[in-house]
Amino acid sequence: MSRVRLAVGAAAVVLAAGVLAGCGDSDSGGETSSKPAGGDRAASAEAKPEAEAEASAPAEVKIVKSGYENHETWGENAYVVYWELTNTGDEAGNFYAGLDFLDADGDVLGSTGITADKLGPGKTAKGNIAPLDVEIDKGDISAIKGVRVVDIERMEF
Repeated sequence: MSRVRLAVGAAAVVLAAGVLAGCGDSDSGGETSSKPAGGDRAASAEAKPEAEAEASAPAEVKIVKSGYENHETWGENAYVVYWELTNTGDEAGNFYAGLDFLDADGDVLGSTGITADKLGPGKTAKGNIAPLDVEIDKGDISAIKGVRVVDIERMEF
């Protein structure tokens, strides 16, 4: 999965998944949530009614599971995020979703992004990702207690 940082234009900020309260997974000791991105929304520069804001989301991102684990790709005691991104539009597209990693107080420790390329309408891409040391620039990876989706962007291909 490529780690691409993109500047997001005037898109509404999408918050979701990995809410710190009551989302623990007893097996992995981390956060779990099945809330799709778009379920909760922060105020954007242009205030939009809830129904209109949800209709404008190019995709839904669901954090399926997150927490510390020994992972074949990401290594020992990695904070791994399992995600699903569904194209909610009428055309295929390339998608980027930004993720923030949070500490116990809900403060952002760092961020990364996920991509889903050439995803058809109604189709879902699935994957997992873990932050790199350089992406956690406001603390330590071991302090991560949650993750949230902060933006979603659709690009033409």
